[in-house]
Amino acid sequence: MVASSGNTSATGGYLAPSSPPPPSGLELDTLIGTLVAGITGLPGEMVLPRWQETQPRIPDISENWVGVSVTASKPDDSPSQIHHSEGDGYTVLRTFWRLEVLGSFFGPLGDGYAKLFRDGLQVSQNREAMRADGLNLIDCGIVRPVPQIIATRARRCSDLPFQLMQTVERTYPIRNVLQADGTIRADASRLQNTPFLSPLPPA
Repeated sequence: MVASSGNTSATGGYLAPSSPPPPSGLELDTLIGTLVAGITGLPGEMVLPRWQETQPRIPDISENWVGVSVTASKPDDSPSQIHHSEGDGYTVLRTFWRLEVLGSFFGPLGDGYAKLFRDGLQVSQNREAMRADGLNLIDCGIVRPVPQIIATRARRCSDLPFQLMQTVERTYPIRNVLQADGTIRADASRLQNTPFLSPLPPA
């Protein structure tokens, strides 16, 4: 659902985007989980968002599975604004978000799956599939064993931090400029201040 203020650049006031919101929160974690499942070959139900409103069953100690989540998001400092003149006109704000992601690979083969995923991120066809979802690889960290003791049993786990770039585009109802009224001010020794009124475009 897109919440819109109903305002445009012609009405004044705050502008809300008119485009659907990009994946975020649980939806983004699930999207990245699909990426992990696709590259490792693990069943989709064995790649779980780390934080969910209703926590699913934790797989058995003998099963291989992954918990994944975005732990931080940082935007670039200079998002671009691209105006399109079709119809009344609109502007697309494009921002590149740097996502810090943590994958925790559990199970007897968790370490191997972590390394498989890290290697698979380098395959060009996998990168193309990521870009189709608005994601791209920035960097991968090291695979670090972090075993956990649960009910006196050691649960094997390997953490792999990695960074993704998410391309986010939001459309704003910024209309075409049809007419402008103002004064051009310049150095008085060279030019006079000249009022102007730009013409309307031809019908």
